[in-house]
Amino acid sequence: MVYRPIAINVENLRVEIDGKPILEDINLKVYQGEIVAVVGPNGGGKTTFLKTLLGLVKPSRGKVEVFSFPPKEAVRRHLIGYLPQKVNFKRESCLSALDVVLLGLWYKPISEEEKVKLALEVMDKFGVRNLARERFSNLSGGQQQRVNLARTVVGEPKLLLLDEPTTGVDFPGQQTVYELLKKLRDEKDFTIITVTHDVGVVWKYVDRAVCINRKLHYHGEPAAILKPEILKIVYGTEVVLLFHKH
Repeated sequence: MVYRPIAINVENLRVEIDGKPILEDINLKVYQGEIVAVVGPNGGGKTTFLKTLLGLVKPSRGKVEVFSFPPKEAVRRHLIGYLPQKVNFKRESCLSALDVVLLGLWYKPISEEEKVKLALEVMDKFGVRNLARERFSNLSGGQQQRVNLARTVVGEPKLLLLDEPTTGVDFPGQQTVYELLKKLRDEKDFTIITVTHDVGVVWKYVDRAVCINRKLHYHGEPAAILKPEILKIVYGTEVVLLFHKH
């Protein structure tokens, strides 16, 4: 068995907001190079979990380490790339798609020419290089999401935290995104945590699934998230999955 360093270590995590428990008794280790899907019902604490890993939410109890650092220190060292559910740029913003991707390289001590070259290369991988000069606010939701994904990975952080990364992307596009993320993991040894509702798609591309509904209800083989008892936890009701044939 190949030894892999621990990328994320969470022990006895409890998070309260306004005195209400959002997460409790979360214990989880994620190893470097893993792709982990976090699934669960709306309001179950998935986004709060990501924000805790970023240091944006302070635990009420427990320990959280990212590459052996406290989350805020990991962020300071640019070890984490984060894609929130929604990235808001004002409608009147004149930022081009290329400008948005370049934001992911602001801290890199390289020339502007090198930054543009890197940004365009990553945009090409996500199929949006042809939109480089287009105004970001004029792009469709799916196009914006691909540009934001390019911004998140262009600086090559060690950990990617992706909150619903395929929002607004059609079904074939979802597959393409997950295939690309897996390829990037293989090439760059990224560790990837993705919060998703795409359980019918994502299980084929991840190493492990984690089901969070305030508590950690399941972590293990990704195919298990398709089992009725896990789906009931994820969605809070009985579910029948319909699969696309492609």
